[in-house]
Amino acid sequence: MGHKKTSTKTLIIFWIIAIPCLVGFYFVLQWKNEPIKLVNVAYSTSRVLPLGNKYDTSLEFAHYLLQKDDVERTFMILLQNNMELRPGGGYIGSFAIVTVKNGEVIKSAVHDTANFDGRIPDSVEPPFPMKETMHIPSWKFRDGNWMPDFPTNARVVKKFYKLGGGKEEFDGVIAVNATIIDTILDVTGPIKLLNYPDTYQSGDAIMKLEYQVEQGYKDQNIKKGDRKVVMDELAKEIIRRVKKMSLKEKILLVNKFVDSFDSKDIQLYLDDTKMAQLARAVNWDGKIDQEWEGDYLMIVDANLASYKTDHFIKRNIDYDVDFSGSIPQAVLTIHYENTAKQKDWKTSDYQTYLRIYTPANTWVTDIENCVLKPKYGNKYGKKYVGCLVHVPLGGQKDVKMRYNLPIELKNQYPYDLKIQKQSGVHNVPVKIHIKNPGLESTEDYNFYMDTDIILSDLEK
Repeated sequence: MGHKKTSTKTLIIFWIIAIPCLVGFYFVLQWKNEPIKLVNVAYSTSRVLPLGNKYDTSLEFAHYLLQKDDVERTFMILLQNNMELRPGGGYIGSFAIVTVKNGEVIKSAVHDTANFDGRIPDSVEPPFPMKETMHIPSWKFRDGNWMPDFPTNARVVKKFYKLGGGKEEFDGVIAVNATIIDTILDVTGPIKLLNYPDTYQSGDAIMKLEYQVEQGYKDQNIKKGDRKVVMDELAKEIIRRVKKMSLKEKILLVNKFVDSFDSKDIQLYLDDTKMAQLARAVNWDGKIDQEWEGDYLMIVDANLASYKTDHFIKRNIDYDVDFSGSIPQAVLTIHYENTAKQKDWKTSDYQTYLRIYTPANTWVTDIENCVLKPKYGNKYGKKYVGCLVHVPLGGQKDVKMRYNLPIELKNQYPYDLKIQKQSGVHNVPVKIHIKNPGLESTEDYNFYMDTDIILSDLEK
């Protein structure tokens, strides 16, 4: 089977620039030329086009990237595989450097982090517990998204880029999780590529692509250096289909991309003050909220040498809060199920470094099922507990933490809670039970978490 070398420019344009900008630019023009038609079509779709701040922000970003002002803007794009979860999304297998000017990509390059990290000196002490569990001598670019706060990660990877000899100064850092492939295929429909055995469709495309580039190419007489050509071919076919989409389909795709920002599958760190403020206003910057004054919770996993096992991990959260005593108390249960049955190239026992972020003055009384002694600390105005968790193949594990909430929360009425979700984790079932003083019954909430949640915004 003959294959040409992968066009890195095509890959970059597809995964990061072409689809959002193609659609965004279309809407900029459409909005200017036929706003009434655009709104009418939007209202005919299954979900109304987000006409509020998020829609306005989408147009602002499209204009920022595509404006013809003769200014070069350079971005670092982190390509994250969230089947191998990291606190800031997924394992950074590669990253792109893209320069745009007058709405065109004028320079581009892709770096494999495994190769790039060879340029970085072994001089940066790795965060706990990388050295202790994986025997990694130093911290490098591939694990630069070790924090759940994306602005922190953006600053870290820029430093690693400089340590590796990189010269560019960046106007922004953008992180994109592999899940975005499903987002696009939801609209384009399944794709069958000539000369490849699989049909790629939403829900299984990521795993099929992973198998193709890790294993499948060996049985298809494809050279190892050409094993990622399938990504190029899929990119070209999706671009072809997007160009042929109806206005209604393009609006649906824009809706899907807005969802991807909301779920943190795309995160933005921008140096431009105005654009950074816009991203912050709609929570697209992946920042940990340090201004929230009510109860707070963020649960963060880091896959430690467990291959692609996150694809097979099911999680759910149960949170009980009791205000009936003198000190408000909470019990948090995080349930893990490893649905993988055997060890192979993609799955193994699941080992994760779990961090639980709570209000600053929390006092933890007990935590169960940590492999190592828990670590405690303060970061981003929060208290956190670090817990190494092991979930065997086909097994389940509950991590249960009991803690006292800050006494001042007892005097805040009505009670409110903010849960910030981790980038790369989706549709987590959550149950919340609140026992208020003087009431025999509890307030109960049940929902699936795919965005940050404020309890008072939900219906019981």
